[in-house]
Amino acid sequence: MNQSEATKPKIAITMGDPAGVGPEIIAKVNWENIFHKATPIIYGNRNIIEKAFTNYSNNSFKIIENNNFEKLSDHALYFIETDSFDISDLDFGKASKKSGEASLKAIQFATDACINGLASAMITAPVSKEAIEMTGIYFHGHTEWISNRCGDFDEMMMMSSDKLNVGYVTTHLPLKELSETIDQNLVFNRIQTLHNFLTDSKQNTKIAVCGLNPHAGENGVIGNEEIQSIIPAIKKAQSEGIDCKGPFPADTLFIESQRKQYGAILAMYHDQGGIPFKMLAFDHGVNHTLGLPIIRTSVDHGTAWDIAWKGKASASSLEAAIDMAITLSEAKNMGLRNPNR
Repeated sequence: MNQSEATKPKIAITMGDPAGVGPEIIAKVNWENIFHKATPIIYGNRNIIEKAFTNYSNNSFKIIENNNFEKLSDHALYFIETDSFDISDLDFGKASKKSGEASLKAIQFATDACINGLASAMITAPVSKEAIEMTGIYFHGHTEWISNRCGDFDEMMMMSSDKLNVGYVTTHLPLKELSETIDQNLVFNRIQTLHNFLTDSKQNTKIAVCGLNPHAGENGVIGNEEIQSIIPAIKKAQSEGIDCKGPFPADTLFIESQRKQYGAILAMYHDQGGIPFKMLAFDHGVNHTLGLPIIRTSVDHGTAWDIAWKGKASASSLEAAIDMAITLSEAKNMGLRNPNR
């Protein structure tokens, strides 16, 4: 059943880095499948988006002036201009200060739209950390930047697909800082956040927790982080009724016979969970930020400089991220506890 325009969530989609694959995959989305569920609004550079749609899509979009969200038509794609630079000298497929400035403005406008209640959720196309930091702004990723914009919430990255959910204790952190960062409270909070999401989204609530060290530390032989921090966190979670087990060696936990027993796996750091997840679900996975007051999802891939603006990029991950954002928005609008929290 189609939703009325009054009840359909408005979803903000950022263009990503204009020199990367973001504009292309936005143009390639099957928007006809979205219109009956949500009102999509693209944020970015008009010249870039028009070029992408001219090259890769038969769809068109309508311009929203001055953030005027009143009386939006049904069955339409909308656009809000956040940057108007001339793209003639943009170096496609490469990071630059100009592309970094443009991508960050789109994120800022879309985040603020969600904070102010103008949009129900935001979906982010990939950006380049290098390009944004060329502007002089510290930027280690969407996850951290959006959290800061919302007021420094204890955000948590999660990757989801039909095969696997992976939560992360830490995200964009140098490996040398892991040992001093991972403590009992942090691990427990991540287990609890992951449990809440699985519960509210009506999924299998069993959680498998990875160890930090090889072989999960071998009872202290290969590091003591498991004994000092991870095991106490698991025991505390269990005492509060959360169904979690571990710590498990990460090199065997992602094997199908092991992972399929659980609703989610909690990884200690970015690549521990990211590598197996992307091997299993690349182009179909969704990056989802938990712990925020707003709903934010994203693709599970980067700017893909090597294929940017060559017509080769797939919109599958972006379409999956849009679907998840709509589902979470609908759950929130029905009065359920925000499944994002």
